[in-house]
Amino acid sequence: MRKIAVQVYMSIDGVMEAPETWSFPYWTDDHEKYAYERLLAADALLLGRSTYEVFAASWPSRTGDDFSARMNSLPKYVVSSTLGDDRGDQTQAATG
Repeated sequence: MRKIAVQVYMSIDGVMEAPETWSFPYWTDDHEKYAYERLLAADALLLGRSTYEVFAASWPSRTGDDFSARMNSLPKYVVSSTLGDDRGDQTQAATG
């Protein structure tokens, strides 16, 4: 059985929504190192549909660095009953 490790961006007052709108001012070299180590340790990503749609719209166009290469190469499992089959990448819908 494989492990599921959760990595979440959360503000001190409990906000988890839309980290792209508030978390960047707090991004440090230490945080970047931690995020990269977590990504290297993963053998797949488990995402919700909304997060997957944000990722799918941005990550494939990011290239030229190890973080982007790793992010783009990992298989993705998306929990969704509405995700279509026309993704053209390593993504599988987890519907059950």
